[in-house]
Amino acid sequence: MGPSMPLWMLIVYWGLGIATFIAGVVALIAGTVRRLYSLAAVIAVPLFFLNNFHTIARVGVDEFDYWQQSLIEGQWWAWLSLVLFLYMIGYWGLLARRIRERRAAAAEAKGGEGNGVSRL
Repeated sequence: MGPSMPLWMLIVYWGLGIATFIAGVVALIAGTVRRLYSLAAVIAVPLFFLNNFHTIARVGVDEFDYWQQSLIEGQWWAWLSLVLFLYMIGYWGLLARRIRERRAAAAEAKGGEGNGVSRL
């Protein structure tokens, strides 16, 4: 086992994964988002974490460097991790767009401009 990633990278990495999992579960339970991407977020995040347990085998490099080396070598788990991480980023983009659309619809119903931007 080698050195660890910088603390800021660990916080971003695990924070994004945990936040995506919680958001997906909350959206499914609350029924606010009835889309397949919420269900996929709940499924994809544990797979993302499990795939990255392959980094335990690293020697002399941190997790990110080992992942990059594995990606260059074409190992399946590294590519799956990349796809799932990009999916989580896309999930947040879809979720933000959905929230923006709801705010715009609510503002339009109240007689506002409907662009979702609050005015002072």
